[in-house]
Amino acid sequence: MSVKLSENVGNKISIVGIISNTPWQHLIDYNEEYSNIGYLDLEDGSQIVIYSKKNIKCEKKVRIKGKVIEVSGKSKRPGDTSEEVYREYQIIVEDWECFN
Repeated sequence: MSVKLSENVGNKISIVGIISNTPWQHLIDYNEEYSNIGYLDLEDGSQIVIYSKKNIKCEKKVRIKGKVIEVSGKSKRPGDTSEEVYREYQIIVEDWECFN
């Protein structure tokens, strides 16, 4: 990933990926205004959560433009009593475009 999300919390960025059909387990920060939750597979093999006002349907690559947020929480795994806090960097989508 060319853009380090952790260094851009609160900033608007542009990032390219493919809308995933296989979501991984992620922390979710429900936002009523941006209620469509999607999963973006990035070129480096990682996946991030994206939140948009409308469902994003692109057959191939998509360029996402939006604000980076940090979401944190404890593990939801059954039996995990760890107090460790996990952090993920996700995007509130303001605009997108599909391309090949």
